[in-house]
Amino acid sequence: EVNAAPDRTVFTGDIWSFEVEPAGIPIESVTATASEANPNMGPENTVNGSGLNDMDQHSVQPLDMWQASATNPWIQFEFDKAYKLHEMVVWNSNQVIESFMGFGVKEATIETSVDGENWTAVEGVGELTRAPGAATATADAIDMGGVMAQFVKITVISSYGGMGQSGLAEVRFLAIPVQAREPQPENGAADV
Repeated sequence: EVNAAPDRTVFTGDIWSFEVEPAGIPIESVTATASEANPNMGPENTVNGSGLNDMDQHSVQPLDMWQASATNPWIQFEFDKAYKLHEMVVWNSNQVIESFMGFGVKEATIETSVDGENWTAVEGVGELTRAPGAATATADAIDMGGVMAQFVKITVISSYGGMGQSGLAEVRFLAIPVQAREPQPENGAADV
C-alpha cells in the first residue's frame, strides 16, 4: 500500500486477491412444471438435485427423474426473474433399462420467453446424448447464446425408445453475470 503525495510511503500489507467471475453461474431459484408426469416422477425431480452425486453423475433410480407417457410432452422451467442465459445443462433419463427401452429424450425443441406468452426457439439444438443406464451418467451442455429469459420450455419430439414415453433426469441453468455480486469484504465493512 502506498501513501498519498507528498511522501508516498510504502507499507507492506496483506496480499489482495480477486476471483475472476465464471462464464456462467448456477440459477438457484428454478420451478419446473410439465404437461404430464408418471406417478412419483414429477418435473420437480429435474431441478432438485435428486440423483446427482458429488461428481455431477446421475443415479439410475427412476424416482429421481421426470417421466411422461404422453406424446410430445413438454417440461417448462421458470426462474425468479429474467436472466441472461449462458448454458442449459441436461442429464437425460438414465434408468437401468435405458439401453433397451430408451426413455431418454432424443430430439426436442427448446424455447425461451421473458413473459411466458411469447416464445423464441433456440437454434441449433441437436440430439441429446443417450444416457448409459449406469450411475456414471453425465450431462450435455446446450449453449443458450446469452438470451434473456425467465422461462425455458422443452417439448419432446422423440425419445430413444420411440415407445411414447420420455423423460429427463436433471436440468441446470447457468446465467451470465451482468452485475457485481457477493463482494468480500461486504460494502461498508471495517477493520478487515
